[in-house]
Amino acid sequence: MKIDDCNITLSPTLDNSIHYTVIPILYNQLKTHTLSKILAKHIDISSKYDHILQHIHENLKNNNVSLATLTIDTEQSDKPIHNSKQSITRKASSKASSKASSKASSKVNSKINSKNRKNNIHQLYFVLIDDKHFQKKNNNEIYEALRITGSMIYSLIKNNFITHINILYILPNQFQNVLLEGLLLSSYKFDKYKTTKALNSKSHKYHLQNIHLALPNHHLLDKPNIIETLTKQTYQQTTIVKSVFLARDLINEPANSSRSTRFLNEIKKYISSNKVPISLAILDKPALEKLGMGLLLAVGKGSSPENAPKLAIMKYTPSGIHEQTPEYILLGKGITFDTGGMDLKRHGGMIEMKSDLSGAASVMAFLLGYAQLRGSKSIYVICPFAENSIGPAAVKPSDVVTAYDKRTVEITDTDAEGRLVLADCLAYAVDKYPHAKLIDFATLTGEQERVSGKMFSCMLGINSDKEMEKLILAGEKINEPLVKMPILDKQITKLESYVADIKNVNFSSQADIIMSSLFMKQFIKKTTQWIHIDIAGPSYKLNEIVKYASPEASGIGVRLLFEYFC
Repeated sequence: MKIDDCNITLSPTLDNSIHYTVIPILYNQLKTHTLSKILAKHIDISSKYDHILQHIHENLKNNNVSLATLTIDTEQSDKPIHNSKQSITRKASSKASSKASSKASSKVNSKINSKNRKNNIHQLYFVLIDDKHFQKKNNNEIYEALRITGSMIYSLIKNNFITHINILYILPNQFQNVLLEGLLLSSYKFDKYKTTKALNSKSHKYHLQNIHLALPNHHLLDKPNIIETLTKQTYQQTTIVKSVFLARDLINEPANSSRSTRFLNEIKKYISSNKVPISLAILDKPALEKLGMGLLLAVGKGSSPENAPKLAIMKYTPSGIHEQTPEYILLGKGITFDTGGMDLKRHGGMIEMKSDLSGAASVMAFLLGYAQLRGSKSIYVICPFAENSIGPAAVKPSDVVTAYDKRTVEITDTDAEGRLVLADCLAYAVDKYPHAKLIDFATLTGEQERVSGKMFSCMLGINSDKEMEKLILAGEKINEPLVKMPILDKQITKLESYVADIKNVNFSSQADIIMSSLFMKQFIKKTTQWIHIDIAGPSYKLNEIVKYASPEASGIGVRLLFEYFC
């Protein structure tokens, strides 16, 4: 789903033209509020439903259920449409029971859809957020529970083919957009190449058309002002999700010919169609040769001409700032496909290598959204693009090439190409913008996934302790965890080369996350503020751990940067 295709509205009351309403409830709210009293303020509901609502309340409160449904007749008929047993969906204790619950709910809704389309029929879904054991020091656990709840709500309405939905927010104000975030992130799908002959074509037919947010907590406030504020907050949230979707799209594209051209054309299209105040420069192979970016050029030597190396430079300067010096430079690895070069990867390690440009996709998608929101920081993005392939001209193990800073590098492992292309860009950034803070995102090492199990990204840096702490806190809040690791300068002797100034890999060292960072560190100055974030694990197929991530590209890093900068 594209965010632009879903209409999101908000007001202090429900949209009565929509006959499905989701009501997310914190466990601790059930201690002080009954469902009858909650609904009485917002839905015209007969008192005859009180005993059913009490039954639902007790089941939710006692953790017997996590989801309950109730169909009401707003024209005050004599009997409720469903009895209490039909109104309760039992808590799923396994995948099998979860599927059974979903099927049962689908049957109920299919009967409603087929037998009665009258305006007086209204389906309510009560969704429990079990927060009774959460830490009270911060809200990070609740935030993540809300995102998961949003994901569950999306699955619920998709399984029942509900295209228009009310969400009645009785949650505290600071939690409201978080649930929407989880719902929207879960709605992503990549069906560009699907046809009607696809084996799973039915699952791609569903399209959520309208979400109406009912915000009763603001009912007594000055409506025009508060609605304007909330509309801005919702726009910010949808812009962030839109940026995540853009990153996922760019990564999920197949690695067919001219991939970097297609990638950058999508960026150009986004800038133009959304009127984003960003400049984009693309340096081609002749320009890179003139600059002397020998490492980037070496990595792309084995590729076909249409996949020749490129360098993309995006610049965003806030309105009113005239000094053309960035405060931050974000770098992203943009390997359009990584075969490993002459040091060929095994099949199992190669199948996911279209995702080796995840770093570039994340930082560029972020900056587009950040500029749309008119962020206050001056930020540039520098992304190298190349295909690490095999061919007659491909770089070979033991080749010596010259970097942007004139340092000679012995390439001992052609599959350690990410550190090479980033080293050239780091040297370029330090040369052109010596006072900028540098942050790079890269799917750099296979070791990262083995160490993290996809559960966190690894972060290393110099002269940036405060910035790294801020990033760690931002990651905790949005569930994109970062684990800080050391750069061990004493290990630099392992990168000494007999024939060149430095080599890119020492096979006697197993600490590749650290050694790759130590290699890149040689291309910046001692005073440079630099942070390296290895996202190799969580960048792809994260959905088994994080429910609102997609089956392939996760777009990791985009939300982290928004949380960090905004």
